Amino acid sequence: MFHHEEAMRERRRKWAEASAGKRVLVISGWIVIIAGILALVGIVVMLLWNRIMSGILGLPAFGFWESLGLFVLAKILFGGRGGSLMGKMRMRRVMRERMARRDEGEGENLD
Repeated sequence: MFHHEEAMRERRRKWAEASAGKRVLVISGWIVIIAGILALVGIVVMLLWNRIMSGILGLPAFGFWESLGLFVLAKILFGGRGGSLMGKMRMRRVMRERMARRDEGEGENLD
């Protein structure tokens, strides 16, 4: 068993044992953090668009919601952050299998 699997199991156990009030507090905290990050991204995209694109190309200025929509559209069209969750999970499984074969001495030489 890998160390990260033990750590994940321990985190799940602690979460299951946590009180309802603590769970609400943690989830609320994450919602606030995610909303803050989205607000910051929207403001940065808006400022960049309004300073650069409006000034250079004469395009109309964007508001906050338009810039957030532009960001979401760019993420959909161009992707980002290393691929999909399913791809990452598949890669982890493949690497685990390779390491298990290597430990058994039957896998390819990874050196």
